[in-house]
Amino acid sequence: MAKELGLKNHELIQLRSEKLSEEEWGKDKDGAWFTEEGAEKLRLHKQVPLAVPSRVQMIVVRRAPNPHWVYAHLGKTHPLVPVAIRPSWCDRLVGKPIYVNIIKDAQGGITYRHEALGK
Repeated sequence: MAKELGLKNHELIQLRSEKLSEEEWGKDKDGAWFTEEGAEKLRLHKQVPLAVPSRVQMIVVRRAPNPHWVYAHLGKTHPLVPVAIRPSWCDRLVGKPIYVNIIKDAQGGITYRHEALGK
């Protein structure tokens, strides 16, 4: 996969951990493997970097006034950011770690979305 994308192995590992979920890749005795969906995301990222959001784990701190959003942070030293979620999950996620897609647009705006909304 690294040769196909024109990347070094360590660059592919970093990209894999930043862009793919655990279900989209794995390891065996011969090395790492990717699902078709994971490989397609990496190919798309190589062609259009803004098309594939980054993926990070955040801690939900509290609900927002709007039930479609919660406030979360990467760590206690990072600022709180609003994260879009399913309204029915608003109270259930407080205090829990969640995976968040960081969506950047061409004008430099950033939106945070719970990973489950993208599926």
